[in-house]
Amino acid sequence: MRRLLFAVPFLFACAKAETPPADSAAMAAAPAAMTDADIAGTWTGTATMEGTDSVFAHWTQVCGSGSCRGTSTESPKDTAVSTYVIAADSSVGTSQPMAEATMGGAMVVDHWVVRASGGQVTGNGWFTLAAKPDSVVMRYRISGTKSP
Repeated sequence: MRRLLFAVPFLFACAKAETPPADSAAMAAAPAAMTDADIAGTWTGTATMEGTDSVFAHWTQVCGSGSCRGTSTESPKDTAVSTYVIAADSSVGTSQPMAEATMGGAMVVDHWVVRASGGQVTGNGWFTLAAKPDSVVMRYRISGTKSP
């Protein structure tokens, strides 16, 4: 019992109450929050299948106020309508169900997450079957440029 009583004051005497300095470099590197002005406008770019360099779509999106209307040169008669929300430094979008020609006309929903900066956009997307929202039938990468 005496050893225990001796050890307790020793532990408190040796404990340091210092607070480590904040990592100011990490805080300075945090990207600025995105606004609708960052997304609003006309964008053009490509979508590339994940894991390959195969471009499957050359697209144009006209976005603003939480919605986008997109077309692809691969299927010019189709217009994809999406809604998006801004979450910190990203925009997260979901399309209405649509028939996808590159997938045999299957009804799919397009999901995407992008970051826009300096008139450039990059991100990732995935298609799910409209009837099976937990399925993923294809993943892809997005890159594009905002028209002036």
